Amino acid sequence: MRKAETILNIIRERGQRNLPVKNVYRLLYQRDLYLRAYGKLCRNKGAMTEGVQLKQLMVCLWKRSIKS
Repeated sequence: MRKAETILNIIRERGQRNLPVKNVYRLLYQRDLYLRAYGKLCRNKGAMTEGVQLKQLMVCLWKRSIKS
């Protein structure tokens, strides 16, 4: 399993060369991508609805990723 940073670099490079990214749905199973995205969201004070707990958010995202 590749790390989130590696995956994002590959996507970035392919985008710069105007190449398609195939099988993107498989990335939904990468837990690290969810954690990295949350890390960017949590820095933005206005991004989280008041009353939402980190644990609730992570459980919801994790359940959604394993259902697919």
